[in-house]
Amino acid sequence: MAFSVTEFKSNLKQGGARPSLFKVKFQYPSGIPSPPTNSEFLVKATTIPASTIGSYDVFYHGKAIHVAGDRSFDTWDTTIINDEDFGIRNTLENWMGSISNHKLNTRDKEVFNTSEGDVAKYKTTLEVQQFSKAGEDLRTYIFTGAWPSALSTINLDWATASEIEEFTCTWMYDSWFVSAGNSSSNVKVAPSTNIGPK
Repeated sequence: MAFSVTEFKSNLKQGGARPSLFKVKFQYPSGIPSPPTNSEFLVKATTIPASTIGSYDVFYHGKAIHVAGDRSFDTWDTTIINDEDFGIRNTLENWMGSISNHKLNTRDKEVFNTSEGDVAKYKTTLEVQQFSKAGEDLRTYIFTGAWPSALSTINLDWATASEIEEFTCTWMYDSWFVSAGNSSSNVKVAPSTNIGPK
């Protein structure tokens, strides 16, 4: 039968993953005080990261052969609910201000040294964790070498009376990897991809 609902249901064994069942964890660098509220309660939207491998063409007698190139990592966005203490917003602003001062465009050497790469002290680790409908840990995406590169505006409007403020933080990071969850229904990640940074 061309359109078999029964076959479709049999292939959607766990009923589909739900985009609302997740939480995000921010780790803040040493020297940046943590906000009063954990990010897992106020980050209301984000994404599972894209996976991109570039390519380049090698030509032979006018025929292009596509060869796999280097992996690249897109930016990662988190949408954050703003409470009246401006807790997470204030922490991110201070973090960014210590990376690059508003007036002098210099880095705060007392908070972050001038080292780069894996030892850069302004970089940290972020996580987005997906849950099953039963609350089991399905998988966690871990972003290494992350730092906030942009904070969006917070819109203010006299005509808006019954909404809560929110804003977006755009993150740069060096790489991400996957940690498979504990759920028995989770398809385990292949060993070659379930490896953290060395």
